[in-house]
Amino acid sequence: VDILCIVYICICACSILTVAIFLNQRRKSTRDKIPVMLRDSFKLLISTIKHMRNVNQLLLIPLTIWSGLEQSFLGAQFTKGFVSCTLNAKYVGLVLIAYGVCDSIGSFSFGQLVKYVGRWPCFVIAALINYSLIITMFTWKPSEDQIAVLFVLAGLWGLADAVWQTQINAFYGVLFSNNDEAAFSNYRLWESIGFVIFYIITPYIRIRIALIILLICLTLGMIGYGLT
Repeated sequence: VDILCIVYICICACSILTVAIFLNQRRKSTRDKIPVMLRDSFKLLISTIKHMRNVNQLLLIPLTIWSGLEQSFLGAQFTKGFVSCTLNAKYVGLVLIAYGVCDSIGSFSFGQLVKYVGRWPCFVIAALINYSLIITMFTWKPSEDQIAVLFVLAGLWGLADAVWQTQINAFYGVLFSNNDEAAFSNYRLWESIGFVIFYIITPYIRIRIALIILLICLTLGMIGYGLT
């Protein structure tokens, strides 16, 4: 735990230094800085609320919530209900490494693939991966001698997540290019709601219920995406 905390602190320090050194700063006088920030924040809040009336934004809400749900499911329900119960808590880190590595590879790979086949085939591929994984979790009975299956499940989930994290972002940028700040504020809002929902209900529901919620949300999300 101590080593992990040190790693996190070092990464945070490097991030702060990178932003401070390389990012161009928009300097304002100290006297005007706070009032301007408050005014801009209030304008963005109003713009974000008004943007929710956009039909395309309403259609994308289920898919955006799904983006938060599927991440929190793997981090909470999957690691608790499949990895820890089947093997041991010490394997959680290794399984998440497999997830992260595949997520990184998928982000690059699908980013290149979308240039040639378009965005919707990538969404369909990711949805099919998630559907197959959810059905597998419904029917599969984990055992200690099937440790490789857990790594495969996590890795494939990471590949699908790579599509959701990169292409939903990109789709928001293309679809709402004339109002991108409000659009991305909505994106973060609804994705965070997905996170919060699952982390709150995780202690009170069984994995099968969680999987049903995922199936419903993914289906609604893909329908909404198809109608945009």
